[in-house]
Amino acid sequence: FRYVAITTPSSVAIPNKAVMLLKSDGTNTSKAITQKSYFTVTSSAITALTAVAGDQLLVDTTQTTVTITLPASPAIGDEVVIIDARGTFASNNVTVERNSQPINSGTNNLALSTNGQAITLVYIDSTRGWAYKTNTA
Repeated sequence: FRYVAITTPSSVAIPNKAVMLLKSDGTNTSKAITQKSYFTVTSSAITALTAVAGDQLLVDTTQTTVTITLPASPAIGDEVVIIDARGTFASNNVTVERNSQPINSGTNNLALSTNGQAITLVYIDSTRGWAYKTNTA
């Protein structure tokens, strides 16, 4: 095996704090998550965030609402996890913007407004879009 340091191409989005394995044939670059991690979104510091495939977001809405925008060009099987880290979604909800892709075949953004809610969205295709893999609401 030969290890080579590379600069991540702008077309490869890496989840926050994840350890990634990238492979390239010289023309195309592909990714595989080797170790998932999490990213804490605190509403006092971050009120809007664009997620990338593989993100596990621990969201604290103690201060104010938060908007999470789903990836613009998802691939089949991509996942995004959003968890109410402080049990405050009922007071200050999270808006999940669909970014031109459907959510459960619908055209509306998703509002997460149940304390303690945790949801995993998985991308199916351009018709169904993002579907609930899990939703504890």
